[in-house]
Formats: sequence, structure tokens, C-alpha cells
Amino acid sequence: MQEMAQQILNQDKNTMNDTQREIIERAIQNDGKVSTADYERAWQAYNQCIVDKGYNPQPLVQIEGIYLDGYSLDTSYTEELQQKFENDESSCLCENVLEVQSLYKASKGNPNLLTGDDAIVDCLRRENLVPKSYTVKNFSQDQTQYTEIRAKSGQPFAPETLKKAAESLSFDLDNNAARLCLATNGANVLLRSNAPRWHPFK
Repeated sequence: MQEMAQQILNQDKNTMNDTQREIIERAIQNDGKVSTADYERAWQAYNQCIVDKGYNPQPLVQIEGIYLDGYSLDTSYTEELQQKFENDESSCLCENVLEVQSLYKASKGNPNLLTGDDAIVDCLRRENLVPKSYTVKNFSQDQTQYTEIRAKSGQPFAPETLKKAAESLSFDLDNNAARLCLATNGANVLLRSNAPRWHPFK
């Protein structure tokens, strides 16, 4: 974790602002771990950046203490306005919270610093939420089945649809440890129902 934090600093192309850089520097002094207070500070700075650019703040949603870095966006605007928003949002993310988010998530649910679905499967196994024989292929099948059940229902956000989709998984989606594994390792498709719609334009 400490090496990862140092690498983030070394590879920074001045995309981070001073606040995010200072948080990473403090993490290096703390075995590579970002404090909860600094994590909160980074996300609040991100939302302030959004507001400063003239948008409504993003509704921030936490899953087991991890902010979801995906969102459900109201897209009924012109292509030009949409493009400007995406550029502004990306800029705020990179400046304020992107590297803090990756470091914080890794410390909470990916101590072996694996990538992609390998990290999710490793976490689910470590927490004894799936058998040791559970593979990345199994997780991919789980995720595909979950998505298809919701897509075919015609009402993907209806409680009964979400319940049916969740019951198709090999692990309990309501289990706190499982949700932490998913939130820390980017499996937002399985947590998407928790993301409120964001109406950024005033």
C-alpha cells in the first residue's frame, strides 16, 4: 500500500491539486492508508469543485463506507452541454479525489492489489462468502445473469426485480462484507440500484 501511494505521487502529471497530493503524502506516512477524515475531505472537495463550475452537487452515496464513483445521470440535455459537463466532472474527479479513492478502496477491500474481477473474487473468497473453487468465470456468469434478469423485466429498478436478480447470485448481495467487496473493487453494476439520479444542471 505504501509503495502504491508513493507510485501515485511519482507518476502524477500535475493532475492532482495540492489537497489531494497532501492526502497521499499523509497516507505514505501511515503505511499507505488514507484516513477516513481525509477520504471524506477529498469527496467534499470534489463536490465543491462541481458546485464552483456551476452545477448541482452530486448526490453522494456510500456502500459500507465507500462512496460509489458511478452515478445515474439525467441526460436530457444537448450534446454540447453534455460534453462540457463530462469534461468538467472528469476534471473535478482527477484534481480532487481519483487517486484518494483508488488508495482508500484498495486498503479496505483489495489488500493483495489485484485488478478487475480477480480482486472481487479474491475478496469474496477471503470473506468466505463463496467456495474456494469460485472463479472469475463464475463471477462473470453471476454478473451477466443478474444484468439479464433486470434487463428482461421491463422494470429493472422494481423491488421484486432486484430481489429476483439478487437471488440469482452465488453470494448474498445484502451481506455487508459482500457489498464492501463489490464497492471497493468497482462492481458498481451490482450496486447501481443504490445510485440516485443526478440532475447536475440548474
